[in-house]
Amino acid sequence: MEVGGDAGDLERVLERAREIAVPTSEEEERLSSVAREVLRAAEAAFAGVEGYVRATLEGSAAKRTWIRARPEVDVFVHFSPNVSRERLEAMVVERGAKALEALGARWRLRYADHPYVEGFLGDVTVNVVGCYATEPGRWLSPVDRTPYHTRYVLSRLDDRLRTEVRLAKAFMRGIGVYGAELRIGGFSGYLVELLVLRYGSFLALLRDGAGWRPGKVIDFSGKRSEQELRALFPDSPLIVTDPVDSNRNVASAVTLTRFSEFVLASRLFLSEPSIAYFVPRPPAPRDVDSLLGCVMAVRLRGLPELPADTMWGEVLKFARSVERRLQREGFEVRRWAADSIGDEVLLLFDLEALDLPELELRVGPPVWLRNAEDFLREHLDSPLTAAGPWVSGERLYVLKRRTARTAEELLVRWIERGEVSVPKDVAGSVRAAEIFRVTSDRLSELRSSGYSSFVDSFLDGRPPFLR
Repeated sequence: MEVGGDAGDLERVLERAREIAVPTSEEEERLSSVAREVLRAAEAAFAGVEGYVRATLEGSAAKRTWIRARPEVDVFVHFSPNVSRERLEAMVVERGAKALEALGARWRLRYADHPYVEGFLGDVTVNVVGCYATEPGRWLSPVDRTPYHTRYVLSRLDDRLRTEVRLAKAFMRGIGVYGAELRIGGFSGYLVELLVLRYGSFLALLRDGAGWRPGKVIDFSGKRSEQELRALFPDSPLIVTDPVDSNRNVASAVTLTRFSEFVLASRLFLSEPSIAYFVPRPPAPRDVDSLLGCVMAVRLRGLPELPADTMWGEVLKFARSVERRLQREGFEVRRWAADSIGDEVLLLFDLEALDLPELELRVGPPVWLRNAEDFLREHLDSPLTAAGPWVSGERLYVLKRRTARTAEELLVRWIERGEVSVPKDVAGSVRAAEIFRVTSDRLSELRSSGYSSFVDSFLDGRPPFLR
């Protein structure tokens, strides 16, 4: 796709975008100083621990690909492969916390594939993560690849490409597709780095990305054909082989929705460049009264402390089950979304209507089947039968009165009866869920409790780059 508009306009937009994305030299030095402090503190805290091998700086700070106003330091503590997983986790929590406390940092325990320690030094987020000192292909945990990722990218980056990577990250953040977490389903930082390395610049990535179709393959290994890779990763709209592990798709987290949003945003930006693509835009005020009668909320409180992707996997499984059950009952589910604050999640479902008609047509079996008589016995004298049963063609039919007609009532019933999926790790929160339709008063309540951005974005309906 050709770039539309004036080339001078494009360069002015990119120059402004660089100011947003690229840290100043003072900010770079500040982060480097913090990184050195954290690395030294980790080395001191883990010294003498059995199985400890070394501590290294990884991630965007090591590669100098972090974007302005989002400084983050990742220190990886490497252990010998003969250290048990339990021992590694215990030491990372105990000694990682000690390292951050020695620097006067606030910290908290976080969970990914295994526990790690997250701390805060001023405006810098610091992560102390445990991994195994393994050889390529002998991975014992998913994060064992990370040091090799860092080496690969560093060996191919120069200052020009660093700026291009930062532009790409800022663009993806601005359009809402940045982040490989399950709740986002977007592009990881490492994936963005690989894409820029492959295409050579931010604009070259966008020019190619504007024409992508699901099943796009970018192969760094050269070991398999595109057809083989699509067969290996059949459900991935984007396949990018990992240069340090050819059996892994770096883009496995990217959902079809985020893939499609990136394609569309690339086309629109190239057609009409604007700095707005690099700055997440809030939804504009609009009249939402017509929508309020169609939105059901499900609020899950007191969720257990689980790895983020585990928790979101359970919540999304529940949400998809609710969507299917609503549709099976006769509701038209137009869309749904979820967000979280602390230990709670808010799910919003947009339905064509929240109330079903009073009467429901039920279709029985063909009259020559044995269970036709069962159908008659069940419905012939039932107080809920409004009309019928009758024969039309080969089948029996009956018109029944519904005992529950609203989406909220029915969902409560389905949860109680186990007619929707209630994953075990979040079962307590699901069974105690607050389920309600979003009225004007409820909307104000949700906004005041921290969900303002989420509910307003949901009601607006547009991704950030279309606002």
